[in-house]
Amino acid sequence: MHTPTCIVWGKNDAVTPPEVADEFNKLLPNSDLFWIDKCGHAAMMEHPQEFNRILHEWFKSRSL
Repeated sequence: MHTPTCIVWGKNDAVTPPEVADEFNKLLPNSDLFWIDKCGHAAMMEHPQEFNRILHEWFKSRSL
C-alpha cells in the first residue's frame, strides 16, 4: 500500500503495543509515525487536541 498514512500512537498503548506501530511504519512505505506521551490505545479520545494538531500538521506537510 503506497497511500500516504499518518500513524498516531500512544506510547502507553497496552491493547496494541508500540512495537506494532514501529512495524506498521516499516511496512507502509509512505507513512509517518507520531507518538503521544502518557497515552493509551485511544489517542484521539485521550488527547484530542494533540491528536488533531499532529494530524493537521501532517496534512499541511503533505499538502493534502
